[in-house]
Amino acid sequence: MVNTIDELKSELIRLPPMSFVSRHLFDPVPFCFGGDAERWVEWKHALSDLLDVDARDVVLTGSGALGFSLNPTKNFKKFDIKSDIDCGVVSEHYFNISWRHLRKESVSLGSISRETSEAIKDHRKHFVFLGTIAADRMLSILPFGKNWQAALDLMTEMEPTKGRDVKLRIYKDFDALRQYQAKNIEKIRNEKILSDLEYSQDGNEIPVEDGEPL
Repeated sequence: MVNTIDELKSELIRLPPMSFVSRHLFDPVPFCFGGDAERWVEWKHALSDLLDVDARDVVLTGSGALGFSLNPTKNFKKFDIKSDIDCGVVSEHYFNISWRHLRKESVSLGSISRETSEAIKDHRKHFVFLGTIAADRMLSILPFGKNWQAALDLMTEMEPTKGRDVKLRIYKDFDALRQYQAKNIEKIRNEKILSDLEYSQDGNEIPVEDGEPL
């Protein structure tokens, strides 16, 4: 577990992206469970039963898993009282159902919101190639979406995710999940985010000029 921005940056530099994903995202008890392995097992079994998947195929990602966001646009934002719970579900079955539905001509882009329409276009160009369905952007139009949304709503009533939005993405297999997370880490490293930014203790960016915080 990483406890500070400096520790996080050090691990991102030291470890290959795929190793970082295993060591800090997939193997430990997720950050939001405070080290309580029993509660984590109970939580993911509850969600997996509602989604009709195996509990082993439920993985937390994002700041709820690590304690800090690895989204390159969020500057390592710390997990806080406003943070969502990002969940990955590894299921070739539900991935295939989703992809077949999205590619059907019967899915009329004119009958859905602009946001969902753009999400579908993104999937045709990018996400499906990566083995990913961003269900957080289009759950309402998927065949099983109503039931899954009801399941996510129930998880917002269960500690430690009570009162938080629980969102999920579907991955075709664990390799797709690992590659997707590693891709974000590669972007952080390639864009020199680690070396070009300094951070305050609350995880917010400190503007720097001539080596000194403004």
